[in-house]
Parts: sequence; C-alpha cells; structure tokens
Amino acid sequence: MEKNSAGTDILYSRLNAIRLKLKDLPGVGQRIRERLIEQYGDEQRAVEAVLAGDLSGLAVAVSERQALLLIRHGRCLRHSTAPDQFLATEEAARVQEKLIDLLSGYAHTDFARQKIMTLFASGCPQIIEENGSLARAAAAEAEKMKGRGLEKLLKGVRPLRERPPTRVRERAVAATTVECFSALKARGLDRLIDLHLTESPSELSDLARSYSHVCLADGREGPAEVERAESLEDWYLVPEAVLGYYKENLESLLAAAKAAELLRDGGVAGFSQWKDLEGLLSRLEESGDREEERLKRLSDNLNAVVKRAEAWANEELKQRIERSSLTLGGSDLLLAMNARDGVRELLQAQMSGIFKEVIKQALSRAAADLELAGSESARLEEIFATEAAYPLEIDRQALHSFQQDIRSRREERGLKARRELARLLQDQKKAASDQVHALMDFDFRYALGCFIVEKNLAFAQFAPEPCLSFNQGRHLFLDDPEPVSYALGDGDHPETVSLLSGVNSGGKTTLLDLIAQIVILAHMGLPVPAAACRLSLLEEFYYFGKSRGTLSAGAFETAMKKFAIVENEKRKLVIADELESITEPGASARIIACILDQLNRRRSMAVFVSHLAGEVLRYSETAVRVDGIEAEGLDENNNLRVSRSPRYNYLARSTPELILDRLVRTAKGSEREFYVRLLSKFR
Repeated sequence: MEKNSAGTDILYSRLNAIRLKLKDLPGVGQRIRERLIEQYGDEQRAVEAVLAGDLSGLAVAVSERQALLLIRHGRCLRHSTAPDQFLATEEAARVQEKLIDLLSGYAHTDFARQKIMTLFASGCPQIIEENGSLARAAAAEAEKMKGRGLEKLLKGVRPLRERPPTRVRERAVAATTVECFSALKARGLDRLIDLHLTESPSELSDLARSYSHVCLADGREGPAEVERAESLEDWYLVPEAVLGYYKENLESLLAAAKAAELLRDGGVAGFSQWKDLEGLLSRLEESGDREEERLKRLSDNLNAVVKRAEAWANEELKQRIERSSLTLGGSDLLLAMNARDGVRELLQAQMSGIFKEVIKQALSRAAADLELAGSESARLEEIFATEAAYPLEIDRQALHSFQQDIRSRREERGLKARRELARLLQDQKKAASDQVHALMDFDFRYALGCFIVEKNLAFAQFAPEPCLSFNQGRHLFLDDPEPVSYALGDGDHPETVSLLSGVNSGGKTTLLDLIAQIVILAHMGLPVPAAACRLSLLEEFYYFGKSRGTLSAGAFETAMKKFAIVENEKRKLVIADELESITEPGASARIIACILDQLNRRRSMAVFVSHLAGEVLRYSETAVRVDGIEAEGLDENNNLRVSRSPRYNYLARSTPELILDRLVRTAKGSEREFYVRLLSKFR
C-alpha cells in the first residue's frame, strides 16, 4: 500500500476545506457552527481543523464526543470514504459493533471509549495503514507499561471542569478613587471578592476592622493594618480565583501527572514537557503550612471552646458557692455597715479564692482543647480576666479581638504562599488541559495495545490477488476457543468460492463469525486473532446470517434483491449461513448455485454454509469447492466429537448420518437391518 505524503494530505485537506462548509458536516447546526468559527477565526480554518483532526482545538468549542465524530467524518472526507461503506449488511455491522465493545472494555476513560467507537472497517489503504502504524506503536507501549500500575492512574484522569470561582468573603479589596474602583468592577473583580470604594482614611480603618485582610488597590498609602497592592492581577488580589480551577480538578490533574511520570520512567515518549506543571501541582497537593493549619483550627474552635469553659465555670461556681458559708468578724461587720458597697466588697473578698481557682481551672480546660502558642495564652486569660462575680461573664470584646488577630495572622501567612503559587499557575491552564488530553489519548492507544497483546493478535498480510487464509484463528467472542485454520485462493487451495458442510453444532457458524472478525479487524488496520493471516484488500464485506424460517413471497423478493450485489465489480467477500432456509430446498440449491457462480465469475470470494452442498454442486457451473467440518463421531452421551478446522474438498457427514452410523454399530437383528437401509440413503 502506498502512503500519501504529509504535504499531499495537507494540500488535499485545504482543497476540501475550500469546497466544504461546516453545515455539510453531520451534527453541525447554527450554534456549533458559531462556536467553531469563534474558536478558529473563520469557517475555512474551522473546516481545515476538522480535516486535520485538531482534537484539542475542537474540544474547546464542542464536546469531546462531538469533536471525535467530526474528526472521523473529516478523515473519511480526506480519504473519500465513509464509515458505512465497507460493511454492507446488518450482520457484518453487528460483528464490528461487538468488536468495538470488546475493545472498549480495555479503556479506562470515557474519552478513550468514545475514540474507540470512531474506528471502522474500510477498504481505504491509507486509513488501514494509518491505523496499522498506530496499532503497532500501541502494542509496543502496552508491552512496556503492563504491570506498572498505570491502569489505576488512568481511571482517575477525567476531562477538566471549569466552574465559577468560590467568592472570597474574609478579605476585601479597597479603592480610594472612582476610576480604580470602576476599572476593577468592570473586569468582574467584585464577583470574586468584596470590593469597596473608600474615600477617607477613617472609612478604610473601619473596613480593616471588618475583614481579616484588606488590600488597597490604587497604590496609595493607607493605615498600617491595610496592605498596599503590589499588583492588580487576579493572582495577587484573589489568588483563590486562579487556584480554584486547579483544586477543582486536582484529582484528575494529579492522576495525569503521576501517569505521565510513570510513562517517562517506562520509556514512553511524549510526556516530558509538563514537568514544571507537575511540580506546581505537587505543591498544591501538599498539606500546606503547619502554622497556618494550626491557626485555622484555633480560629474554628475558639468560640466553642470559650463558651464551654464559661458554662463549666458558672456551674462550678454555683456548686461551690452553695456549699460555702460566710463568717464575719466584728471589723468585717462594721465595714459592711459603714461602706456603701460594703456587703459586695466583703463577699468578693471572701469568695476571691474560690473565684480565682475556678477561673484557673476553666482556663486550663480551654487551653487543653486549643493549640496555643506564644502570647496566645495571655490573650486567652484576657477573655476570662473579669471581677469576682456570679454568673461569670467573659470579655466579649477581648474574644472578638483575639479571633480577629488569629484570622489576620492566618490570612497573612497563607496569602503569600497562595499568591506565589497562583502567579506560577496562572498561565498553566492550557498545559494542564493538554496533559489531560494527552493522557486520555494515550489511554485510547493503551486500550488498543492491551487488546492486541492480551489476545495475541497478529497483523494480516494484504495480497493483490483474491484470497483469505489464516492459521490458528481464534474466535474472540468465545472464552476458550479451539484454533481453526482455513483458506480461500491461496497456493494449495486456489478456489475463492466454497460451500461449508458439516454437522449441526460442529462450528460452521462459529467459523463464519471468525472470518468476519478477521476481515473486519484487518480492514480496520488492526491485527487479527490468528497466528498468521493473508487476505486481499476488499471494497465490501457481506455477511448474511441464518434466516429464522421460510420467508413469505414479499420477504423472499427482498432477500433476492440483496443478492443482486453479485453483479457489481467491487472486490468483495460474501459469507452466508444456511441461505437455503429462505425458501424450499429444491429452489434454494438452484439459487445458491447461481449466486456462487456469479461471484466466481466476478473474481469475488464467498463462503456459504449449507446442508445442501451436494445439491448445490449439481447446479453449479463454476469451480465451487465443498469443504466439511468433520465429526469424528459421538461420545457415550451422544455429544459430537468434532475437528473444528474444515477438511478441504470434502462433504462432511450430517448429524443424522452419524447417529444412524452409531445405531448400526450397536443394534442387532432386524432392527440393525432397518438402520442399515436408512444409512444407505445418505451414501
């Protein structure tokens, strides 16, 4: 097969693009047409992208499934063929569909499964050669990577999602001029973070007290608690908006990164350009700053812990006071009578020991539930630093101030790291998308390669003359198939048209299915389930399955019209299973003989399964070979013992003949004579 040059393909694509319109492509309506034009700039470039198979570009404008279908159609246009051109019957299409399902079972991503569904059998040498090159490379990659744990990683690779960023609520951005405020709002910053126009220092100070962090965006100096922005880009003002995309897709991105690393280690080319991205993703995956995490836990737990400590302290004070008694000396009594607040002061003095002890225990309980560091213990004491009184009331202002301080320190500590990572990742979105697409596309090849390796498939050799021969063919839809060999049109068996005879359940239909599998896979450009195979390049393949009984006159007429294909000059293979069932046996033999003769005269190939092989031969005018799947006999349970590979130029015995033969050997007397007479009618 001659290979087109890349330059010729490009020229052909451009010539096609000039003539072709997007609306001529299947599934392209007005909305998709507009998206494709927006993606590529104009209609001609969009058509060229379809013809060139620009998957990554097309997937930006349409779904991946739609992009794959467009590419398949573009490929057909490039080679002047169509997906349904080669398989000429429903039964042939059914076999291809089952092969696609079998192959899809090796894929780990929906993308790979969808791409596998775009494969089709064709009589186009260029498509067969392209797929063959792909399949050979895929098998080599599968051999390298099997058993390395790649499968689990590929299952985690999924298309990247783009969702609106989560709004940041604990920080704010301030502008002191209308111009700056309007510019930030126009670009949508207010949808990502609270944006304020503050026209006075006091407003800015009030704003700083309301948020854990405020950034002043117009470059002016503000209060000490307000940060002056060093950049107005999103990575600085709202790094979460940049990082959110990567965090949303982190599982898929990490799976892709780890898979790419595994592929590099396995010697698979094409996965080295994303090392920088992989390093950044690893940083994003890391648990983060331990101090920032501690501050987060402290902020999350502080209010609840203080509330529990306050409740415990009040209950403890109540119980202790109820168990206490007060003894007054004379001087204490005079103090209580003379001073205005004497009783209160006296009670506080008498109970101060209990109060201090309870507060100390409450602080100890609270500290045990919090992870305090440095001066934070003193800040906690300020919350409980109240006079001896019942019920105990904590200092709410001190609690609020402590909480604000924690949030500010946490925000300051984490914000710097987030900004740095967001700055590095802001331009990596295309690289991330490309890597994921590359891994999903590799999964397509890997599925193909694993299918080839596991099923031990071999590439067929295409021959110029009409022929089909294979050794040790294995039916792919059976769990434990018996290898079968068969040939048409080769040196030892030059006939290209054959009748296949044999016992019921001997494997005749299974052989037709195997022939169909081999022919379809070979014309998909994929290797076949045989130790060796040689066949001619076909333009059409016909598979007529077994009919469910005699057809009515109208149905018979329809069936006969299907067989008018014998008159076309295309290179074809026709296989049929018990065609005689469509009408009466006598008429069937004549019809089959006529069809086979015409196929012979047209230099086409055919294998027809028939129980009327002898009768068909009587009406045949050309060299029709009769082969037989021979039963070696019946076992003790009347099960067939069969050699599945057909014997050439041999009319196999039928199942009734085998049973009668067994009865002749086991019966006696007049009964045996009866069986002998019956058996003689078969010979």
